[in-house]
Amino acid sequence: MSNAPMKLKVDLGPMPVDEPTGAVIDGLRQLFDRGELCDVVFVVAGQTFMAHRAVLAAASHGFLQPLAELSNAEMSLTPNELQKELPEMQLEGIANPEAVRAMLDYIYGPRQGATREYRPSSEDANNDVLRLAQRFQLPQLQDDAERWLAQGLSTGNVIGRLAACEEFGLTAVRARILEQLTANPELLYTLVQNPEIRSVPAVLQDLLTQILTLLGCGSKEAQQPQENNGNVERRNSSSGRQPGQRKASRKS
Repeated sequence: MSNAPMKLKVDLGPMPVDEPTGAVIDGLRQLFDRGELCDVVFVVAGQTFMAHRAVLAAASHGFLQPLAELSNAEMSLTPNELQKELPEMQLEGIANPEAVRAMLDYIYGPRQGATREYRPSSEDANNDVLRLAQRFQLPQLQDDAERWLAQGLSTGNVIGRLAACEEFGLTAVRARILEQLTANPELLYTLVQNPEIRSVPAVLQDLLTQILTLLGCGSKEAQQPQENNGNVERRNSSSGRQPGQRKASRKS
């Protein structure tokens, strides 16, 4: 009988779900939905959104500094003042409550039984989401907002979305939008006739550059100086002169 080791394969079935972790996540979402044990509040356009500092800090390091500043400000308050209302974290430049809700849904996860969907109602709301995502370092939320910019393009919204790409430095998204524009001459013609295109001169310049490149103008311009230099060198070699040497004048 051979003493060589034999291979065994044991099927233990699918990997079990980490129930304690899932319960914690679901529990935090339920606390958020009920507004229980919250210790910070966001106020935007008259709407309030309560949250938990520990959850915010765990979600991203971008919250650490503003939360630390909030805690330092609380140290100067009396116990009575602390009990009156939750401390507010300022969100400068944010005007759409919808953007704050999208950020908190991203942090806490979707409600039980719901799917994670990103569907802002307007360009302005999406821009506020981008501001929050960049300010608090939330990459997946920013990716959702970037993908939305490149979807459903039309002559009515493309200039605003290109302007958003300029404001938030979204070069990859802008490149994808420009590719779609140059592939649709009719849409491109309508776009360049719109006076609003002047509000994004950098985009207009990129469009012109891309069109000229498609027409082959850039390659011709690059070849022209080389051809001219070659002709000059051939003329100089045939006359025995070095490049840059002038022809001697004949004296009478």
